[in-house]
Amino acid sequence: MNMIRPIALLITFLSAWTFVSAQKGYNIKFQVNGLTEGDAIVAFYYGETQRALDTITFNEKGEAVLKGESKLDNGIYLLVLPNRTFFEFVVPSDDQEFTFVADTSLRVENQSSKGSKDNEAFVKYHQYSQEMAIKTRDLKEKLKDDNLSEKEKEQIRDEIIAISKKAAAYRSDLRNEYEGTFIAKVWKSIEEVEIPEYLEEDTTGARFLYYRNHYWDNFDLSDDGYIRTPVFHGRLEYFLTKMHSQIPDSVVKAIDFLTAKIEEAGSKELFKYTIWWSTRHYEESKIMCMDLVLHHMAKNYYCAGRCFWADSSTVAKMCEHAQKVGRQLCGQIAPDMNLADTTFMKMHRLSEINANVTVLLFWDHECGHCKKEVPKINAMLDSMAEKGVIVYGIYTQGDWEGWKKYLRKNKIKFLNVMDAFNNSTYRKDYNIISTPQLYVLDKDKRIRFKQVPADNLGEIINYILKEQQEQEVFDDTVVTPE
Repeated sequence: MNMIRPIALLITFLSAWTFVSAQKGYNIKFQVNGLTEGDAIVAFYYGETQRALDTITFNEKGEAVLKGESKLDNGIYLLVLPNRTFFEFVVPSDDQEFTFVADTSLRVENQSSKGSKDNEAFVKYHQYSQEMAIKTRDLKEKLKDDNLSEKEKEQIRDEIIAISKKAAAYRSDLRNEYEGTFIAKVWKSIEEVEIPEYLEEDTTGARFLYYRNHYWDNFDLSDDGYIRTPVFHGRLEYFLTKMHSQIPDSVVKAIDFLTAKIEEAGSKELFKYTIWWSTRHYEESKIMCMDLVLHHMAKNYYCAGRCFWADSSTVAKMCEHAQKVGRQLCGQIAPDMNLADTTFMKMHRLSEINANVTVLLFWDHECGHCKKEVPKINAMLDSMAEKGVIVYGIYTQGDWEGWKKYLRKNKIKFLNVMDAFNNSTYRKDYNIISTPQLYVLDKDKRIRFKQVPADNLGEIINYILKEQQEQEVFDDTVVTPE
């Protein structure tokens, strides 16, 4: 059902968009009853946003024409009226000469189309779905009656479910009736994947795995038009963020799985959007260690020459980033350091420290945030030292006397070191551009967590200790066949 929305929420002018084709052009006539002159904006969906295409002018009879010499790219478009309300219409790859009739009330029962099977089907479905939506709304209002019995409420809920199924069935019937149209293809992609009967009673997760592996079966991933619908982005986001564990390895596999399917099918726009959105989304992620995803995208897509739309500056930045963070990703062995303690006489090599857990703390006694975090870490050592936990604290500045004075005054107990001879590469190896920075290493000096808040440090350390203890028990109980 079409809804009235503020224009500020509707159209994002992200960039100029060029439609290129050597085929016959487009000639789309609009008749909006009740409209007497004014400019309207023609826009189209693009992923999670909308982009403006053109402006058309209505005459006193409510008539306007959208016309051009080259074919428009297929998709679902919007006509935003002067009062900032809008309605949707379909632009198929062919049949780009048609008439769409509506009125300023946006009531779908007053909409119609001539010369376009896609829009004929589109209007039919919206008119039917609005009818079903009204029935559903009325039933939900009935549910608010406190005098209803539980049995009566259950009957109403069953009616609501039945209406939803009826609307889906109608859409499916329309899809079959208008098979071969673009809108039928879009409707097919909305339908859920059918789970084989032999998996219906399965309780081991096979049903979910089947569903996830076949999640894209109803999509024609060769058709660029999906990117100009509200459908693809929602499916992409759900697939990556809800159907896969939000840990780097799982996310990377999901992205590679989908891009491989799209690449094989042939849609350049879906391929481009999937890579662009995945890179942006996980770059902004607050989940620990998700920079591994960004590193993967940079190394395996941008730097590998697969991002045909990216300019040389973008590629260079992505490759530079991949190089910078490549050595301090979760799962990697921490880059070694050999730094002097407060005496300037004794060196302490990170790789030679014997500890169940090593906490790397890059800090500065003049740093405001460090002054809040360091006392918490220092206090934690009282309970953690006997568990084989060592804090390797790297002072990042050059005020040696001020640093040592701070250590004495605040009774800092952890191993305090600094680059006394200015010959360490730790800043580059760990990409230290601000303080404090916390890395948590396991007994093999593998980076397990990074950018850890001091308040969560104890919980994380106990997690690693428990994990290592369970692994040792497992190793001791494994029987090696003779």
